[in-house]
Amino acid sequence: MRLPNVNVALFVASLALIALQIVLMQALAQGQSHHFAYAVISIALLGFGSSGTVLTLAREWLLPHAERVSRLCLIFAAASCLGALPVALQAAAATDFPLLFIEVRSWGPLMVSAALVFLPFFASALFLGLIFMRDAAAIGQRYAANLLGSAMGAGLGLLLLVYFTPSQGFALCAAAFAFAAWLLHRSWFSTLLVFSTLACTAFISDITPSPYKVISYALQLPDSQVISDTPHPMGRIQIVQSPALRYGQGLSLQFQGSVPAAPHIYRNGDAYGVLLHDTAALDESVQALPFVLSKPAHALVLHAGGAAIAHVLAQESVQVDALEPHPVVARHLRAHYQNDRLTVIAREGRAFLSTSPSRYDLILLPPQGSFGGGVGLQALQEDYLLTRESFHAIWNALSEEGLLSFSVYLDQPPRHSLKLLALAAETMRAAGLSNLSDHVAAIRSWDMLSVVVSKHPMEKSARDKLAAFSQTKGFDRLWSPGQGPVLADHFHVMEEDKLVTGLIALLSSQDASAFYDHYLFDVQAPTDARPYFHQFLRWDRLEEVRQSLGSSTLAFVEMGSVLVAMTGFALAGAAFILIVAPLLRLGWAPGGRLAVLCYFAAIGLGFMFLEIVWIQRFTLFWGHSLYSAAGVIAALLCGMGAGSALSARFDAACKTARFVIGGIIVMIVLSLFLTPFLFTAGWVWPEPLKWLVGLMLLALPAFLLGMPFPLALRALHQTCPQQVPWAWGINGCFSVIAAPLAVVLVMQGGFTTVGWAAAAAYALALIAFRGIGR
Repeated sequence: MRLPNVNVALFVASLALIALQIVLMQALAQGQSHHFAYAVISIALLGFGSSGTVLTLAREWLLPHAERVSRLCLIFAAASCLGALPVALQAAAATDFPLLFIEVRSWGPLMVSAALVFLPFFASALFLGLIFMRDAAAIGQRYAANLLGSAMGAGLGLLLLVYFTPSQGFALCAAAFAFAAWLLHRSWFSTLLVFSTLACTAFISDITPSPYKVISYALQLPDSQVISDTPHPMGRIQIVQSPALRYGQGLSLQFQGSVPAAPHIYRNGDAYGVLLHDTAALDESVQALPFVLSKPAHALVLHAGGAAIAHVLAQESVQVDALEPHPVVARHLRAHYQNDRLTVIAREGRAFLSTSPSRYDLILLPPQGSFGGGVGLQALQEDYLLTRESFHAIWNALSEEGLLSFSVYLDQPPRHSLKLLALAAETMRAAGLSNLSDHVAAIRSWDMLSVVVSKHPMEKSARDKLAAFSQTKGFDRLWSPGQGPVLADHFHVMEEDKLVTGLIALLSSQDASAFYDHYLFDVQAPTDARPYFHQFLRWDRLEEVRQSLGSSTLAFVEMGSVLVAMTGFALAGAAFILIVAPLLRLGWAPGGRLAVLCYFAAIGLGFMFLEIVWIQRFTLFWGHSLYSAAGVIAALLCGMGAGSALSARFDAACKTARFVIGGIIVMIVLSLFLTPFLFTAGWVWPEPLKWLVGLMLLALPAFLLGMPFPLALRALHQTCPQQVPWAWGINGCFSVIAAPLAVVLVMQGGFTTVGWAAAAAYALALIAFRGIGR
């Protein structure tokens, strides 16, 4: 039997809605320094919540004109994709994030950007809500079309990013909205709109990156040019060349040579690597420390980037395995470094370490931090290479005489360096080492720290080599094996050397715990359950940070965490208004308003907690945050679509709700314990099997997750139909709040905390269902 046009239109519009979110995440990553997935999801859901308010207040007028208003909503969504989103990205690019904490007016471009992004999501959500309200008796079928289209949209969004730029992706999403309008009414105008939006893909301009991005500065250098530009879902890769674009991290102040020029690699406009050939300067930097202490035969470079490869290849007869997760960068590395001793592997570090049988004499981590300390946006980004579990895998991949080496830019107060040292110290203790001092060597220049950790205790010869190198190049011996800090070295004098104090405490098992408790920032070793290496903020010490460093310095220390919290407060205020406004018309009694509020708020919070957590957790399993977002959204919505369709066969009774919601709670609890075991076992699986098992694992609970909303909506429609759009708005509003709240909870308490919060939310929904419609 052929589906009615309205179901197909729902499917197409939902497909475009989710694809638009995926494309917008990539567009923000290119225009700014982060994909802001939580913000994109929140703004999209704010559109759903506000559409519920409009539907509640204008129900009597909208229902008789549902067909016409639906078409207008889709046409407006298409027009917004073409007109509002490019302008929104330019406004976002003009935002200077550090100034947000100094000048109130600097929020203007950001608020304009958010308002423009809101438009297509509001228009499409109004279309969906209007159809649901009009066809509440057939909500199972309509909701299933919505969810199945959304599931397809996640995969389509990734596919668009393979072949098109994000700007072209906006045009294609606009064409999909226009096509949905054409399905509802096949007029000459809707036909013209479809072809016009498709034609825009050939003429729409590319995204201009923020003027504050690193690539923007690079392109202002004399004779700079982009010699390669490749779009990819894992990030747009651009290679820029200029005679003034040079590389010399951690150089000695006594260096008298020429700092070499080299093409620089940028991912989404951020510095990613360097295609270096001349490594003479690096021999005069702190990064030469591992080669001073040993002569490795087999080395592993993690998340290579380029410069480290050249440095290792410059050593005599060493075999090099270079891991580079971005396939485009891996291809450039193979072409640039054509050497029989080099093997470039396009794979994520954790997956390789868990399956490789090789043992390495040297493992190099990529340099961490940035010159001057950065602005803290990285706090939002999970990093599974820098966790206790990852360092354990690295340690096991070392030979018996193997060395682990890492370099990090100095920041004040010390954060990146201390957290890396904490990871190394915890790894050594877990391996059964007692006297950690004998296994560590560290030197410091004016801008960078380099640390070498040895599986085997370092001998006197290592101390002598370290002393000779440091004295010749003018580096401070921050830690000499078996001796500790060499206080006689005063090449670089610090006003208050908290780095030395911290290193002494971290390498002492008795003092480490007290140091963690009293230090101004969180520098404890992160875990896979809380993989935010760059998150240093301690909310209980926030006032001390402000007093010690000044309020404006938060922009340069922990902007990411603070931005999430501020976003959450702003969205909570908007959601409160959107929920209270309809009550001015509906009143509070009769009709079980409290039960409706609690139930639809609970399932909105619970579902979004699960979605955000699973997106972040499956980043480790599938290798990239954008892949994880698309995969999780697709699996959840596909399973929910099937569950929603099946729910139409069940009575909207309390007994059914108890069975469904009780099953959801059980599955949440099981997932908290079983997911880590799946990831551990799944490292050795081929990629297609990992995707298949991951999608199936998510689709199973999603089948039940798709039932609570249509079951309650049908029950409400039978007794209090005027409350249906209000319930729709409540669900959307609390989903908005849940996205940033979930990120904050994960960053502070870990994935398990948010999982239990989701279970508690569904338990509240189970209790509240009894009062629906009473």
